[in-house]
Amino acid sequence: MYFTRSINRKIIIVFLTAVLALFLISCRSATDTLEPDLLPAEIFQRAQEAADSGRYNQALLYYQTFQERYPEEVERNLWASYEIAFLYYKLGEYDRAVELFDELIELYTTEESAAMAQAPKILALKVKATILEKQTTAAE
Repeated sequence: MYFTRSINRKIIIVFLTAVLALFLISCRSATDTLEPDLLPAEIFQRAQEAADSGRYNQALLYYQTFQERYPEEVERNLWASYEIAFLYYKLGEYDRAVELFDELIELYTTEESAAMAQAPKILALKVKATILEKQTTAAE
């Protein structure tokens, strides 16, 4: 009886230690590896690499960091906005994706929009339509 309790206690301690280690590892975000001196092109490249390899949350971090660090880069920020919305789509967070696509599309209603790159808007409209179609089909 005592031997069984001792083994059970050791198993519980090992299990809790493993859970704690996994928790601490998971708390370490991509922020820890995002160097502060990255150039805009480097941030975009890393975001694209992360997205291409299925690391969508890390890609989101890169694009959001780009927007925070380089708000003056209008065209790249349009693309970053599109990519962020698209990543939410890839993550299956359709409502959030539609909301972000709408925000991006809204930017194109100003007088300055004629000088803005049109591709992010065109793609946003297409992906938004795809999402709405999926949601309509799922509701039926």
